[in-house]
Amino acid sequence: MKIANWAIIAGTAILASAPSSQGQAADSDVELAFMPSTMTVALLNEGGKYVTVDLKHIPQGGSCRMDKDAVIMRVGSGASGMTRVRFAAPQMRSGGCPFLTDFDMSDADYSAARAAFVQMKDDASKKVDDLKKQLGDKWDEVTGNKK
Repeated sequence: MKIANWAIIAGTAILASAPSSQGQAADSDVELAFMPSTMTVALLNEGGKYVTVDLKHIPQGGSCRMDKDAVIMRVGSGASGMTRVRFAAPQMRSGGCPFLTDFDMSDADYSAARAAFVQMKDDASKKVDDLKKQLGDKWDEVTGNKK
C-alpha cells in the first residue's frame, strides 16, 4: 500500500507538470506503471542526465539500472515494438537511473508494468471503499470533511 500511495502522489505531481514528448503528439497520453523487473536501460535524454545520489553524469545512450517496482510513466511510442517511458520517482539508492530518465521498453514489458499498477490501484480503491463502509458517518470525521 505504501508504494501505491507514493505512486499516486508522484504521479499526480508529475502529470501536472509533464509536457508531452517532443515529436510524439499523436501518442502523448501519460499513464503510470511499475517496472516489471530490474533491468539495465539506455538513457535517451538529450545531453544525458546527472545522478545526484552518485554525483555522476550519464551521457545520452549510456546505461543505468531501473529497479523492479520503480514508478514509470508512459510518454509515447518508442522504436518499433517499444514504448517510451520516463522514470517518475526520485532515485534514493546508488547505482540507479536519474530522475526523469527517458528510455524505451518492449511493449510486452510495458503492458505487464501497467497491469501491475492498475491492479494495485484497484486493490487500494477497494480497501478505501471497505473502510468507508466500516466507518459509515465516521468517514467524514476521519478524513476531515464536515457535513
